[in-house]
Amino acid sequence: MIAPIIIWDFGGHDVFYSTHQTFLTYRAIYMIVLDGSRTIDDPCQHEQFIPGKSGPKTARDYLRFWVNAIVTYCKGSFPGYPKIIICLTHKDQVKSNEVEEIRHKLFADIKEMFQQTPIMNQLVIEDMIFVNAKDKHDTEMAKIKSTIIRETERQPTWGERLPKCFIPLELEFASLIKRNIPLITLDHLKKINAQQPIRPLNDSELKVFLKFQHSIGKVLYFDEHNLNNQVILSPTHLIDAFKSIVTDITFCEGDTRRGELWDVMSKTGVISKKVIREVWKKKKYLKFYRDKEYLLDVMTHLDILVDPKRYDNDRKRIPADFYYIASMVRTNDDSGYLQSASFTHRSIAIAFQSSSLMIPPALSFRFLSYCLYVWAVKKYGQTNKDMLFHRSAVFTVDPSLDLHILCEDERIIARLVHARTNSLIMRDLASSITEYLTSALENISQLYIRASSDQHHTSDASFITRICCNAPDNPCVLQINELPNIGDIWICPAHGIEHKVHIITSWFSGKNEDKCDAGCPVTNEDFLKVTPSDIHLRRMSLLYSRVNIRELAIRLGLSTTDVDNMLDTDDPRKWNFEVLRQCRNSVNMTFNHIKEAVEASEQDSIHRLCKLVKGGSIDFETQQEMWDLVPVDEHIDRLAPLVGNNSLPFLIELGMEFQTWEQICYRQNERDLVRLNKDILEEWRNKFCTKHSLKPTLRTIAQALSYIGKSVKIVENTLSDLL
Repeated sequence: MIAPIIIWDFGGHDVFYSTHQTFLTYRAIYMIVLDGSRTIDDPCQHEQFIPGKSGPKTARDYLRFWVNAIVTYCKGSFPGYPKIIICLTHKDQVKSNEVEEIRHKLFADIKEMFQQTPIMNQLVIEDMIFVNAKDKHDTEMAKIKSTIIRETERQPTWGERLPKCFIPLELEFASLIKRNIPLITLDHLKKINAQQPIRPLNDSELKVFLKFQHSIGKVLYFDEHNLNNQVILSPTHLIDAFKSIVTDITFCEGDTRRGELWDVMSKTGVISKKVIREVWKKKKYLKFYRDKEYLLDVMTHLDILVDPKRYDNDRKRIPADFYYIASMVRTNDDSGYLQSASFTHRSIAIAFQSSSLMIPPALSFRFLSYCLYVWAVKKYGQTNKDMLFHRSAVFTVDPSLDLHILCEDERIIARLVHARTNSLIMRDLASSITEYLTSALENISQLYIRASSDQHHTSDASFITRICCNAPDNPCVLQINELPNIGDIWICPAHGIEHKVHIITSWFSGKNEDKCDAGCPVTNEDFLKVTPSDIHLRRMSLLYSRVNIRELAIRLGLSTTDVDNMLDTDDPRKWNFEVLRQCRNSVNMTFNHIKEAVEASEQDSIHRLCKLVKGGSIDFETQQEMWDLVPVDEHIDRLAPLVGNNSLPFLIELGMEFQTWEQICYRQNERDLVRLNKDILEEWRNKFCTKHSLKPTLRTIAQALSYIGKSVKIVENTLSDLL
């Protein structure tokens, strides 16, 4: 009986950290290798960046880092997995009569490190492997093999039953790889599949097959828009493409051009697209040039490369001639930006505190890449320098407002910095940025979990939001639940800076759904006589849970059977809408009926119903020409972050259907707020308005934003420098 085992050797250099996310899996067994000829507290000869250690680093530091990274982001449903084997090497550099003493000492030190933690259950150290890796006949080489086999057979995923019809395609893949074909199109795969003599897979089965092969590391298949038409049969092909660009200086020896390229990237985080083409045209890398568009799209999807925004004279998007690579930047911030005049009075700060043991560098780099996708890097100082640094950056939100991001070991600090005073920072804008940053962190964390853990596991890598003081260095932290006890002024304990609470809490929208202004619609008799339109029902479908809507529908006159048999869908928003629509059509429902049902159910304040008709106060009389403009690409890029996590209500307010929402979500296949909101705006501008012979205007967007609780003033300010 032969069971193939796939072995990956992860690049330990810090520039490779951002690529590891593609290959981590809860199905794996991990092996961490230490130099046994040195103690775990000896300074390392070849140092790489790791969180929390700016000075000399030891094996203990690296061991803790790698174990924590694996445990944090590779979890299955079974406690104690995945397993991590610790192996000592360099036995040939130790005197033979000292081997056993050193072996027991080092493993005792390792055990002591993790003895009082749950991590201990995942470590495999009882074999105490200490090997001379230069000697294939070393007796402990056999021990390594036997340990891997033993732990493999203990894996919860060992012995999984799989469809036999997968086997012919696996054999076909192996044959293609032997013929040096590392990448094929999906159409090519479908032709191979159609020729299978026993039973070809149908399209849905083929997707299941590819996703399973991806999960065990045999192939790479990204079921994403623009990426789902090709399959990487040999994952090392993608790794080698990564390494041809994202690399360590030690791998550039003898290649002058790549050395120059590395020097530029390490200082500026920028790589020219022309230079990538030059490198890939060389004989050594020509295999990448043939599929350059797809490989670059994969790297962009993984946020290893970021395509910055550039616009022509008509403010339409045009391709930039370079990429940003956040993970390659080595320069620290020496600009003096945080120490600039009146900084503490011009800024507000918020911290995203990790609930796990640390924030892996790859997450920090990817988070910065997300920000690079949304906002332009600020140019600053007499040299007009790009403000992109190692684990920090400054972005331009609008001409008067910057966003400063600093990724620390256990938290990420975001600061909004106004050109004049923090009292002019608009709450709507700040709260939208909070929503975006929170969503980005959740999305990145879940990317790790989806890739490395089973689908039923929930991530431990969550983030807690806290207010920070305005100090530029080591800011104090204020927990959100302490705010009611603070009053109007908070003086931070370490710096003694006085903060106005209503300003430093601008990160949060401050909406109160249970209160309303005098003369609100639910007290107006004329309003209560009106039959709600489809858009009213769509808004209401977003305000209540499925359970609440079910109870309301029964109170409105539908039978329990009618409600339960209404629609077979897992989408609660769609189900809510269909149930409410059926209520209206069946019982001639008015707003008064809805009000009475809400009051009778005691679910909520009736004032929540005001959201069905309530919008911001819009003065379209001023700057009439501005509101009648058709939004161009740069308008859409600026407005998308303002929507925040109100994507679905925003789509509805633009007049589009749930079906459009489903199509956009399917194409995107992940919850990235800014990308999602851009897709909504572009779908509305380019397709919906054309189909319905409507003129897409900034007026309509502003109206939609007002209905989801955003002030129109924020739209004016956002677009002011573009008009």
